[in-house]
Amino acid sequence: MNKYIAFGLAAGVFAVAGCKDSTTVRSVNAPTAEAIAGSLNRTALQALATGVLAQDRSAIATSFTYVVLSGIFARDVYRIDTSEPRYVSETLGGQPDAGSFAGGGGFTDFFVAIRAANNLLLALPSAPATELTAAEKSATAGFIKTIKALEYYRLLELRDTVGVPIQTDNPDEVTAIRCKSPVLAYVLALLDSANTDLSAAGAATKLPFVLPSGFTAKGRDYSVVSNIVRLNRGLKGKVSFYAGLNRKAPQPALFPTAIAELTQALGGVGPGAVSPSTFQTGIFYNFGAAETNAQANNRSDAKIGLNPLIRDSVQAGDARGAKIVSRPVLTGGGISTTVTASFAVSSPTNQALPLPVIRDEELVLLRAQAYIEAGNFAAATADLNSVRTFYGLAPYAVFTSRDAARNAALYEKRFSLLLEGPQRLVDLREYGRLNNTFFRRETPTDPFNAAFPIPRAEQNARNGDIACK
Repeated sequence: MNKYIAFGLAAGVFAVAGCKDSTTVRSVNAPTAEAIAGSLNRTALQALATGVLAQDRSAIATSFTYVVLSGIFARDVYRIDTSEPRYVSETLGGQPDAGSFAGGGGFTDFFVAIRAANNLLLALPSAPATELTAAEKSATAGFIKTIKALEYYRLLELRDTVGVPIQTDNPDEVTAIRCKSPVLAYVLALLDSANTDLSAAGAATKLPFVLPSGFTAKGRDYSVVSNIVRLNRGLKGKVSFYAGLNRKAPQPALFPTAIAELTQALGGVGPGAVSPSTFQTGIFYNFGAAETNAQANNRSDAKIGLNPLIRDSVQAGDARGAKIVSRPVLTGGGISTTVTASFAVSSPTNQALPLPVIRDEELVLLRAQAYIEAGNFAAATADLNSVRTFYGLAPYAVFTSRDAARNAALYEKRFSLLLEGPQRLVDLREYGRLNNTFFRRETPTDPFNAAFPIPRAEQNARNGDIACK
């Protein structure tokens, strides 16, 4: 990556972008450069690992791009602010400006997290055996590589075929923008490298640092290697599925791989047999005054509403419809709504609500999608029905066409994962549905934006050469 991303980051110093267009930074659990001077000890490792995860949390939940703007692109969300028209004019009304928060967001923060992960991985071999055992080093490497792979995939969720650069250990190196397929391949390889480290550590080994509470208190303790492996394989299955579905360069041979990896992440449980009691089991970020840095979940926002068409799409009897509630009229930029998500209502309670990184319900739905593309409609139906019937709806009959199965998967994912991240945006893109064949134009100039641009500073650093390679 380059100096615009590093902007003064000494080794081990983590920073996060401030408000909207500002390039000023503030510290996030910022250990000093001295934290990794000499050999690494357990105290410094704790600070470094905390910094990686704090940066990821900030990147997905205190900037608007990852959850809110991607939801606007996906036709589910509105954010209407009369003092900031770009939430409409650069999403549903026109192209996002690469120099604004709307076009340039969801980029730097993820690369700061990647740099933090690189710093930790570079320091890890220096830890003496008196501080970290070989198994603990392997567990740490496997976990941090998994999080690093997650950062790259998050970047790709937002940039898609625009591409993203791949960071080197040299913060001053300006690297080329890589196209989607090479980045997917890089992420898959990184996850496999992480899994190799985890295997070397041993299933019973615990991480030698304390994770945030949302990694250990949501039904599964992800400080234990056996569960980190499930996280790793779940992410690998997710990325394998989308690499297989990649509309520009599909790789259908990856669908069986994705199914196997997702099944491993689900504890080996077969189609239709995952207990709904585990649907909320996974990794979450917590927020609120009790958490470090007292960050708030930015989904709780009086200026957020839902596209009114989403209420019309809820099937009768679907318990997930309770997520959609009435709100005072919100209007501006040529659009308006009187509905929002229950968890988007502005309140201290909602500001402290956890936000999932990945959970078992998403893994079940992803596996159903992989079964659909692999042509196993019976298994896909079983997985979709395990979710659908839990929310009070009659089961689907076994699908007889891929299109019908995709329609069902899109419905179930839309309402199960509403405002949890860019999942719907990614699905609509890959299925070729983000266009006026499937959706109305929200404004007369609605361009059906599908991806965010390379930020202006990154374009300038490359003298305008941002064609992916």
